[in-house]
Amino acid sequence: MSENKKKISTLNMLSFGMADLLWALFTGIFGGLFFIFWEVVVGLDIIIITLAYTIFAVWNIINDPIVGYLADRPRKFWSKLGKRYPWYIIGGIPAILFLAAIFSPPFLDPVDAAWIYFAWILISLCLYELFYTITQLNHVALFPDKFRGDNDRRKGGFWRMFLGILGTAIGFIVPPFLIDTDYASSFASMAWIFVIVNLVIFATSIPGHRESKELKDRYVREQEKRESVSFFHALKIVVSHKNFMVVILVFLMDGIIGASLTASIQYVTLYILEEPESSAILILAPFILAVIVSLFPWLLLSQKMKNNRKMLILGVFLNTIGLLPFMFARTTLGFIIAAVILGIGGGALRIGSSPVLADAIDEAVADSGKHIEGSFMGVYTFFIRFSLIAQGWIFAIAHTLTNFDPNSATQSELAKFGILLHTALIPMILTLIALVVFVLVYDLRPEKTKEIKEKLKELNL
Repeated sequence: MSENKKKISTLNMLSFGMADLLWALFTGIFGGLFFIFWEVVVGLDIIIITLAYTIFAVWNIINDPIVGYLADRPRKFWSKLGKRYPWYIIGGIPAILFLAAIFSPPFLDPVDAAWIYFAWILISLCLYELFYTITQLNHVALFPDKFRGDNDRRKGGFWRMFLGILGTAIGFIVPPFLIDTDYASSFASMAWIFVIVNLVIFATSIPGHRESKELKDRYVREQEKRESVSFFHALKIVVSHKNFMVVILVFLMDGIIGASLTASIQYVTLYILEEPESSAILILAPFILAVIVSLFPWLLLSQKMKNNRKMLILGVFLNTIGLLPFMFARTTLGFIIAAVILGIGGGALRIGSSPVLADAIDEAVADSGKHIEGSFMGVYTFFIRFSLIAQGWIFAIAHTLTNFDPNSATQSELAKFGILLHTALIPMILTLIALVVFVLVYDLRPEKTKEIKEKLKELNL
């Protein structure tokens, strides 16, 4: 009870949120440049790229839930080091290094060395994902434990989303100024410059992930009285909660939006606008600015609304419909307007997402009587990673059916339409379907979340 009332400083919230800045920066670099680097710059066949990408995503099926389960297993070091903090530290630096390795292959003939490149992509992706999962999963799993009250969750979520958008800005805007699609080596140089930047950001996030003495003591109390839970039993607990699973469904589809849009921007810039890669800033900057400017008004609305469910519904709807203008844009100004509209909706979604996810985890913990947030986040991350498979095959199918030619600077109208399909239309349709399911299924309204928090107090959880 006293732990729930303990105030979390803004500085500590900022330090915690620096991890979100880091992961968003990762997403900007990886999501924005991976496909165009390997397909256009290296010249590797899109089917081979997508095959490696798919196997990598399947690796997540094994990787994510198991990492979550292992992180939740009782350890002797919980009382001294904490439950999440050690894992967060272990995964951070290797994840930063393997992200750089993805863009630093040996320079070989893309036809003769196609399967060497295939192996390079697969190994570097899988190692990157392993350590990324170890650190990011424990970061997200710490949120509902660290931020207990609704106000703290909304404020903590605000700073997470604000810093995440800042990371997105850095990851999207800066790399295009450091690369040249005519020189593959420029991508490697860019990646290793960001190793230094990422290490500094990671260092600033460490204080916010040190668990308080009260939280460590609670872990020890739970450890002493809890029964051992097998991996498959934990998995059964997770997937049996409809509210948690329908939240995953919505975030999965939104993940497809993010992955597709991120990877599409360079294609839009190079082949629809026919501008150099650095011109992507003209689309990205208005989007990011619109998200940042809209965050605080959306936070005020969320605090006034006091209904996390409604806030997420509003955010998902605006963020999804905001993709429609991209289908009609053909000029830089048109894409700027589309980006601003999408950014405003994106701000609402980002304010609504963290509290809803925390509410769904609270319900599952109250029902099961066990703090297995790591298992929940492992399953959550596992399903969210399907957005990568979807995005990869959406690109491969769209480029194949519309005769996209990576060796030509000029594309046919059909190929340009294919780019718009994977940029906006297909992700928009998928997410609207998921939103309808969410509205029909998700039932954690304010009165029910209040009852769940009371139950958690009664169970000393």
